[in-house]
Amino acid sequence: MKAIRESTEHHFLTSLEKIRPNLQGWMGFYFLLSKNLRHEDLIKNPKDIEQKITRSRIASDAFMEEFLNRIGHIRLGFAYLFEDNDVLILAKPETPEQQADLIKAYNHMHADLPADYAAKGNVAGDFYNYQKLADTKMLAAQRFESYRAMCDMNKIESITIRRERRDQPLILIIEDDRFTSAYANSILSREYDLVSARSGEEGIVAYIENAPDIVFLDIHLPGLTGHETLEAIRAVDPKAYVVMLSVDTAKTNIVQATLTGARNFLKKPFSKERLLHTVRTSPYIRTHLNVMAERAGDLLQ
Repeated sequence: MKAIRESTEHHFLTSLEKIRPNLQGWMGFYFLLSKNLRHEDLIKNPKDIEQKITRSRIASDAFMEEFLNRIGHIRLGFAYLFEDNDVLILAKPETPEQQADLIKAYNHMHADLPADYAAKGNVAGDFYNYQKLADTKMLAAQRFESYRAMCDMNKIESITIRRERRDQPLILIIEDDRFTSAYANSILSREYDLVSARSGEEGIVAYIENAPDIVFLDIHLPGLTGHETLEAIRAVDPKAYVVMLSVDTAKTNIVQATLTGARNFLKKPFSKERLLHTVRTSPYIRTHLNVMAERAGDLLQ
């Protein structure tokens, strides 16, 4: 059985498609070791993120190797170490004895873990969920890419400088709804430079790369929620100006967003006038506009 440690999510997706015509006999043994890395704990101190991820990966790798040592005689299958440090054994036992050995190894490895850290099943009877798992792992890989972006202290420390030195105001929109994103873009692109992201994971990377003057952040996102994304952005830039977007105005959402550091809240759907007004509440946008007005005045003199 081959261990997969690089481009794991893509290999897993491809393997599912290859075995799809003949799923009979394939088994999956899944260990959610990523639960040892809680988002709120990881982002407390961005300088420590890489060390925490590396330590967790070493432990997950050792866990996978121990499982493989127990089933080394089983030929068909793959052992996956995902980017988020979860482990999945995808195997097709060729004899009843091999199937019994797989289950025995799973039970042994599961014994020292919390009950919700492991699951097993037959791929044929649960193929849809394995496909969904492949999608989830792709998004998890993006999340860990965003965590690693948070470790680049040179970029983090230059956020304020880059924002102040930019000639044109820049807005970041983190929104997975295509209509809302396109609508906001059509209004704002006439006056401002724009960057868009469709998930919180993409949004964190985009924030670090672009140092925007204001962020419009949807609360309900796939993967990291808007609240979790806001926490990460504020961890790298406490001065970030973030406006939360939501179709509902539930008090709990507003309170949580405010406590996490949101500067404003905009209910969807919003009007052109309301959106433009909200943009100008950002002190960074106002500073840019004032500077641009002063420069225009100087040119007229």
